[in-house]
Amino acid sequence: MGFTNRTLIVYNFVLSLVQKIILQVKSFIKMRHLVYFAVVTLFSLPCHPQTNGSLLFDGQTRNYIVYTPTGFNPQEQLPLVMVLHGFTQSAQNIMDVSNFNAIAEANNFIAVYPNGVGNAWNTNSGFPGGSTANDIGFLAALVTEMRNLYNIDTSRVYSCGFSAGGYMSHRLACESNICLAAIASVSGTMSDAAYNDCTPWKNIPVMQIHGTSDLVVFYNGGLGSKSVTDVVNFWVTNNGCPNPATVTNLPDINTSDGSTVQRFEYQPCTDQTRVELLKVNGGGHQWPGTSASLGGLGSINQDISASQEIWNFFSNFRCVNCNVWQPQISGNVTVCSNGTYLYQAAIPTPYSTYTWSVTGGVIVSGQGTPQIEVQWNSGVAGMINLVQTGY
Repeated sequence: MGFTNRTLIVYNFVLSLVQKIILQVKSFIKMRHLVYFAVVTLFSLPCHPQTNGSLLFDGQTRNYIVYTPTGFNPQEQLPLVMVLHGFTQSAQNIMDVSNFNAIAEANNFIAVYPNGVGNAWNTNSGFPGGSTANDIGFLAALVTEMRNLYNIDTSRVYSCGFSAGGYMSHRLACESNICLAAIASVSGTMSDAAYNDCTPWKNIPVMQIHGTSDLVVFYNGGLGSKSVTDVVNFWVTNNGCPNPATVTNLPDINTSDGSTVQRFEYQPCTDQTRVELLKVNGGGHQWPGTSASLGGLGSINQDISASQEIWNFFSNFRCVNCNVWQPQISGNVTVCSNGTYLYQAAIPTPYSTYTWSVTGGVIVSGQGTPQIEVQWNSGVAGMINLVQTGY
């Protein structure tokens, strides 16, 4: 009997031990399934590539953030939207507040957020703390960087910005040789100096979004800046638009934001351009539609999304085809930047003679041969003509 009791005790002990081991194994298996599910879920989530980048320009390392939509394929040649931050702000600030990544994701374009030197842009304003960097050159270099890295559609390059970033976008339209398809400015106009120096080489669509109660960049101008009316009228004249505008009162969707919006549309204009003003009556120095302050002042209008309005505007335009000339006997060519370009006869033969003529540029070399090199001194819509004889 004693032996039997000891056997029973041992049996119960072993049984209890086996049961504990089984429970631990089950727990481990369950945990493995949970870990597997978590890993699978993690890698099944859509990937939205956001990359920090830099380039060396004028001896300085310039930084930027770039966002590419899900499933990005460089063979598609997507549009590029440059989004420029305000004074004292950063690429991260304007990216977070504007929510342009979501707009880029939904509409399949690339958004890039460059940083100004010292959180500022060279807006040709001359105020203390403003940058003296060559930002016109830097942003042109950034577009080239985007072309090299992401194969962007260079006929659909756009610039927009808040406050100083808006000033900078206006400067680009005035002075840059980038083939900009359109620009937009939120709460930023033009400094007196930039306005006086503005000599656009082409007609360009422009959108201005501005609050009438902006206490930083006054709607009616002052402190070295032009008024919204001055800036809009400048672009209306430059683009050959009708004036006055067609005015539409937009729905007051949010009656508690202290502001309403009117749309002023100036069209039709030369080269199928357009000028548009979204006048935010009672709006402050803010980015309409955001839920976060940019460090500005005044009310934030919630009747419109500035980001969505900007893309709706941009998506209508592309730059006049740059340097497009199919090899032929004669043809028009539009050059969207200074530089030297090559043009070749459609059917070169060893027995032909070639007489080229160019309007709007200078033949640098190649006269009498199947291929010429032309120097365009500024963005022009020129003509190339070839007389080829002796086939």
